[in-house]
Amino acid sequence: MRRVVGHVLVGTVACGQIACLLELLGAPLTPTIVLGAEAVLVPAFALLAAREPREARAWALGGFVMWSIWGALYFGAAAVTQPPNARTFDDAILERLPLVPAFASVYVGVHTFSMIPYCFVPHEKLRRYALGNLLILLLSAIVWVTLPVRLDRPPFAADTPGFGAWVLRLVYAGDPTTNCFPSAHCSVATYAAIGMRAAPRPFFVWSVVSAVAICVSTVLTRQHYVADVLGGAVIASLLAWATRESPRGAT
Repeated sequence: MRRVVGHVLVGTVACGQIACLLELLGAPLTPTIVLGAEAVLVPAFALLAAREPREARAWALGGFVMWSIWGALYFGAAAVTQPPNARTFDDAILERLPLVPAFASVYVGVHTFSMIPYCFVPHEKLRRYALGNLLILLLSAIVWVTLPVRLDRPPFAADTPGFGAWVLRLVYAGDPTTNCFPSAHCSVATYAAIGMRAAPRPFFVWSVVSAVAICVSTVLTRQHYVADVLGGAVIASLLAWATRESPRGAT
């Protein structure tokens, strides 16, 4: 059961990545086309899965629980910070980069991507993985409240066509402009990719590529400064190292 859930999550994220790629190549995608394709392709991914032992099934919900904690901390921190009082940065790199709405489908995919390791990390290692995941979220929330940073969004035409533009409009409408540093999007994605080392190699390679794409998407959709991305990736790497399993017999 756990692997079936994992394949469904992978399929969902992959569909968003494929939609982004097709739009970058010039395909005229609409929400109806993409969501309809997902309704067909995601169940197909599930059919590729095999059964796993019963004792591993409960952990398939672990990713959803952690995602819920992330949402509570994220919007909770945004509720107690005032955007006019939050810091802004001059980011020379960001100013030179274009706004690419097509990457919005990759950007939002992190929410599903964050749950995938809970379906692939070996059962005996999941407690350590979950601990590191929780520490990332708690540390990020502390920084969001004590050192609030915001990124003001650029003008974005309401009639911009495409699936990515549709997704980006939803993101801009519902996502607070604060909670920028560090980027939980990038820290969670990086941590998930590191955690997928224990998964079959094709899934691990795909996870690394996906994490990089998510980090790039946060900049190209104007959701984060470059420093936010680097800060999130560093935090994830440090906590993955800190919560790693010590070699047997080490002191």
